[in-house]
Amino acid sequence: MELKAALIYLVALYNTMVQADEPQLIDTHEKCGEWATGGECEANLGYMRVECAKSCHVFDSNKYTGADVSSFFDLQALDIDENLIEFSNFKGKVTIVVNVASFCGYTKSHYQGLVQLHKDLQDTNMVEIMAFPCNQFGEQEPEECRAIKRFAQSRGAEFRMMYKIDVNGLNTHPVYNFLKQSAGPAHIEWNFATYYIIAIDGKVTSHSGVEPYQLKDIVLRLTNDEL
Repeated sequence: MELKAALIYLVALYNTMVQADEPQLIDTHEKCGEWATGGECEANLGYMRVECAKSCHVFDSNKYTGADVSSFFDLQALDIDENLIEFSNFKGKVTIVVNVASFCGYTKSHYQGLVQLHKDLQDTNMVEIMAFPCNQFGEQEPEECRAIKRFAQSRGAEFRMMYKIDVNGLNTHPVYNFLKQSAGPAHIEWNFATYYIIAIDGKVTSHSGVEPYQLKDIVLRLTNDEL
C-alpha cells in the first residue's frame, strides 16, 4: 500500500509540473464553445486556434484521432435501418462515400447522378456506394431515418443508405474523422460537397465540387486495375 501511495503521489506531482509549464488556454469570445462545436476549429484555423484556444483544445480532446484505426476497413457504422455494417466487408471493392440531404438545391441532380452511377457500376460487383444523411447544412435533412429512407427510395436509390450523422464538429462520426484526416478537406462545406473514393487497397481520395457522373471513369480505372 505504501508503494502504491508513493506511485500515486509521484504521478500527481509529475502532472502538476507538466501542467505548470503549459501556457494557460483561454477563449477571448463568448461564442468560442459554440463555434468549436460547429467545426470552426478546422474551418477557421488562423482565428480559432488563437482566439478560442481553450474551446479548440476541448474539441481536440474529444475528437476521434484514429489511434485504433489504421485502415478504412477497420471502421464500422450503422446503416439507415440501424444494422451495424463492418467495413471489412468492403475489402476487394471500390467504395464511394458522400454526405446527403433531402431538401437541398443539389438534391435532385446528385440523387439522380448517384442512382445512375450505381446502375452503371453494379455489374462489376466491385463498387459500393454509401450515402450518409447529415442535417448540419441549412437544416436540409431534418427528418428521422425512416422518412429519409422513404425519400431516397422514391428517388430510385438502391445504393446503401446509412444512419444520419454529423460530418463536422465535436460529434463528427468516426468514419468522417478518418476520411477527412486521410484525404481532406478538414471541414465539409455543404451537402454533396465532397465525395470520397476508397480504393481496393484502402487508399482514400477526396473529390470536392463534382457531380456523381464525374466519378465513373475514376472508379472504373480502379476496378480495372484489379481485373
